Amino acid sequence: MLLAATAQAGELRRVTLESAVLGRPWQIGVYLPTGHATSGLRYPMLFFMPGDGVPAAEFPELGIEAAANAAITAGRMPPAVIVVPEIGRSWGLDTQERVQAALAEELFPTAAKCWRGLDGRRGQVVGGISAGGYAALRLALLHPERFAAAVLLSPAIYVPQPPEGSGTRTSGAFGRPLVPETWTALNYPVLLPGFRARGLPMPIFVASGLADHLGIAGQIETLRDTWKAEGMPVEMVLVPGGHAPAVWRALMPKALTYAFRHTDPPHP
Repeated sequence: MLLAATAQAGELRRVTLESAVLGRPWQIGVYLPTGHATSGLRYPMLFFMPGDGVPAAEFPELGIEAAANAAITAGRMPPAVIVVPEIGRSWGLDTQERVQAALAEELFPTAAKCWRGLDGRRGQVVGGISAGGYAALRLALLHPERFAAAVLLSPAIYVPQPPEGSGTRTSGAFGRPLVPETWTALNYPVLLPGFRARGLPMPIFVASGLADHLGIAGQIETLRDTWKAEGMPVEMVLVPGGHAPAVWRALMPKALTYAFRHTDPPHP
């Protein structure tokens, strides 16, 4: 589980986790705030899931580095650690590779130890884009004891079924071709009773482009209404644009500000 290479402060850099769960090297992006190496502080952490099949080499296109540096400088978020794991075409599930297990059992505790993350649910938040937003919502519902909030950008959380053209239909994570019953069994509504029974709050920021060709603007309205019915805090933002990196870069500052509004600041 050793993390190879080091991350430079103020930059999103790529490191390698020798994953025992996956049985292979695992590419991880990590952002460390300026001063991390010498401060001795422990930091709030965001675990952020990229989209379907997005490789680590493309993580800089998400706009995390620029948004985090600007937000920290402006005082809109505290200095924080942001971890972005490759999830391939798994959608954060265990249906092809044990990615969900690797995240929960290996990456979360290893990253917190390696980069001095804060302990407790006020120390960690989760988020993601598209397929990664689907994965992040599942992780928030499955592990509300771990995360203080979730931020979801264009999350692919289709109810009742994914549209034609969705990556769900070719990823293999839900069968190839997609098995409708598998999608339903793994989608977030199934997790709500168990989440509700835990009795823990989960504030959510959810956003999308108005012209998203996959209909995600309507899907996040459904999630917003569901969350309000659960009595949970939710903030929804719709912006011009489609299902594209330019939209996610535009939304990233709001997402980071929201996420770290719900964490504790760095402390010894």
